[in-house]
Amino acid sequence: MDRDIWKKKIVYFLLGALSVLGFLFLAGANDFQQIGRYQISTVVKRGFVENYVIDTTTGAIKYVSDKNENKPFSEI
Repeated sequence: MDRDIWKKKIVYFLLGALSVLGFLFLAGANDFQQIGRYQISTVVKRGFVENYVIDTTTGAIKYVSDKNENKPFSEI
């Protein structure tokens, strides 16, 4: 009799764990902003492309032009 009760408890636990994992997988976290990374934003105005780099740690926003390519963020 105890075996049947433990089997049911294990089955219910596994179903609950799978339900939680399924919900987390479907809900996702795609709008989560990572800390300590850079974000790049591109804006097109009248045929000109403007690139902005955002340091998510400090909140600094810098304009990146052709002459600033391959430079570290601190030198721009």
